[in-house]
Amino acid sequence: MIDALLARLEREAEAEITRVAAEGQAAAAAITASAGDALARRQEEALAQREESRREAVERAVATTRHAARQRVLAARAQFLIRVFAQLENALPGIAATPAYRSALSRDLARARAFLGGQPGAIRRAPTGGLRLVTADGRLEVDVTLAGRMERLRPRLALEALAALGRGLPA
Repeated sequence: MIDALLARLEREAEAEITRVAAEGQAAAAAITASAGDALARRQEEALAQREESRREAVERAVATTRHAARQRVLAARAQFLIRVFAQLENALPGIAATPAYRSALSRDLARARAFLGGQPGAIRRAPTGGLRLVTADGRLEVDVTLAGRMERLRPRLALEALAALGRGLPA
C-alpha cells in the first residue's frame, strides 16, 4: 500500500510538474509574443518617425530651392526691366524727332491746357523732348514730356514687357 501510495504521489507530482511546466512555457510564450509585438510596434514607430523626418527635410529642401529659384527669376526680371527702360530712355530723343510724335504733341498740348483751368500759362520746351505748361504764378506745371509719360506708363509698360518676355517675343 505504501508503494502504491508513493507511486500515486509520484504520478501526481509528475502531473503537477508537467502542468506547471506547461503553464510556465505558455506564460513564457505569451511574454515572448507580447515582447515581440511591442518591439515590432516600437520599430514601426521609429521607422515612421524617421520617414516623417526625411519627408519634412525633403519638403524644406524643396521649399528652399523654390524660394531661391523665385528670387533668381525676380532678380532677372528686375534686371530685364532696368535694361528695357534704359533703352527706352535712350530712344526718347529719337522718338521726339518723329513726325508722328510732333503731330500728337499738339493734341497732347490741347489736353494739357485744360488742366490749367483757363489760367494764363507759358509753354516750356523740355530738353528730353516734349513740353511743360506752367501757370504764370508757377503754382501749376503740366508735364507733357516723353520722360514724364514713360514714368506714368511704367507699371503698364513693365507688365507688357514681362508678358512679351513670357511669350518669348522680343521686348
